[in-house]
Amino acid sequence: MQNTTAPHSCTVGEALIALLSDYGVSHVFGIPGVHTIELYRGLASSNIAHHTPRHEQGAGFMADGYARVSGKPGVCFVITGPGFTNIATAMAQALADSIPMLVISSVNDTLNTPQARGMLHEMPDQLAFSAEVTRFSATVNTADELPRALARAFNVFTSSRPGPVHLQLPVALLGTATNLLHTTTPVTDRPVARAPAANPIDIQAAATLLNTAGKPLILTGGGARHARRAVSALAEKLDAPVLMTINARGLLANDNPYALPATGSLESIRALVQASDVVIALGTELAATDYDMYKNDGFTLPGKLIRCDIDAMQLNNNYLCDLALLGDVTDTVTSLLPLLSEITDRGGVTRTANAMKSANHELSSEMKRHLQLLDKIKHTLPDVTFVGDSTQLVYSGNMVFNPDACNQWFNSSVGFGTLGYALPAAIGAALAGNGNPVVCLIGDGGLQFVLGELGTLKDSAIPVAIIVWRNNGYREIKTTMEDAGVTTVGVELAVPDFTAIATAYGLQGSKVSSDEQLCEVLAQAHANGESILIELEEDQFMQQTH
Repeated sequence: MQNTTAPHSCTVGEALIALLSDYGVSHVFGIPGVHTIELYRGLASSNIAHHTPRHEQGAGFMADGYARVSGKPGVCFVITGPGFTNIATAMAQALADSIPMLVISSVNDTLNTPQARGMLHEMPDQLAFSAEVTRFSATVNTADELPRALARAFNVFTSSRPGPVHLQLPVALLGTATNLLHTTTPVTDRPVARAPAANPIDIQAAATLLNTAGKPLILTGGGARHARRAVSALAEKLDAPVLMTINARGLLANDNPYALPATGSLESIRALVQASDVVIALGTELAATDYDMYKNDGFTLPGKLIRCDIDAMQLNNNYLCDLALLGDVTDTVTSLLPLLSEITDRGGVTRTANAMKSANHELSSEMKRHLQLLDKIKHTLPDVTFVGDSTQLVYSGNMVFNPDACNQWFNSSVGFGTLGYALPAAIGAALAGNGNPVVCLIGDGGLQFVLGELGTLKDSAIPVAIIVWRNNGYREIKTTMEDAGVTTVGVELAVPDFTAIATAYGLQGSKVSSDEQLCEVLAQAHANGESILIELEEDQFMQQTH
């Protein structure tokens, strides 16, 4: 391997940087510490940019947002002990949403000793802790193990259900000299691991089932978000609605007559599912947060169920299927298409339109007002990527909002359901560099989890628009407590002047009082290529009618 980032004999830490560069890594997120200094020895001379959050949880969320938009794994460097426990929440969110993330940590040289030694950042069994938030976790004990460990990690990202992978290296190993780069097969010369291909017999069986269907329906999850062309062709061939879960929003554009961006928790959508005789579920867990948010067990699948997933463990998770297709969604649907009869009289367009119309009728006036704001933002900033937290605008958007394309609407309000996600994840999304504007949707409670990341945004010198929904606390929890007859405690918060804090960080801040002013400020900041924090008072905006 010819390498220009490290000398003939280099340290293991330098070799790691060179190998990551060969895998196409261009950004890493982390906070340097005394246990990871050797990871940084070769970083400054590499082509990898480093970004320093104000908390390791922020590093993980940034890697998450970066991965969703770029399609490449987000990479993080953390110290053993508190660095790893701090990032674990972000890893759990990425695990729930199948987001590729590589977390590289140091580990004390005693390696998981069961007896405390009182060492700095000591964690008795870091691997055991990481097992709950990763696809796999491993210790790299020697220099020779490093290429194999990285290859295994990137195989997960390219050939199976993605998620976080954790590699830990002993502190002493990181500074050890090695000739590894000149004794290892170059990354570019190795075969790329690919997803499994569905069995042709099973594909034929699926085609037979779909060809005889009277009212077919397509369900799509995050595993289908890269299959826009294939799914669109499938919808046309089957004359079938395409229900897009939260992580699949934008898979079909709003002008596609089969696009159904709605939650399966709405009664109108459940009625559509009930009336469908064959359902093909593509890359979706069929989980409660997408289909049974209110936990009333009202979502059922009475018809025949075909499931396609890259993960064999998901094929009968939550719901047993009648036919399982193990493989990548794009490849599987592409193989299925030539076997399907073109039937255009199944009423798919009408079924889609009626279901969408009924879904909109179910929404409360408050939700409709939130959606109105989201539509105005999207009109002001075409191709905008919305990165959301657990907040009112996001909850309403999850009901029926559809962005212009996939990976332009994602949030932490479902799955692991973390607070404080949106700001660091929006920074990561903007760093992915596709040129689209990025809007962070966050509440005044969630923002206080991550106020320090305003400093990271300033450091990054990239434009992100932060929209803060102010309602002086945890409104959703307060409403839930009131509905349950519980006296509200702990949900009303002291809320600072966020505009003043943004200004203190050297960022632009603004308080707006109308839709028109909001759109004007957003457009101006985007035109100037500037980041901006905009505060919206909930009571003020909800009283407006347009």
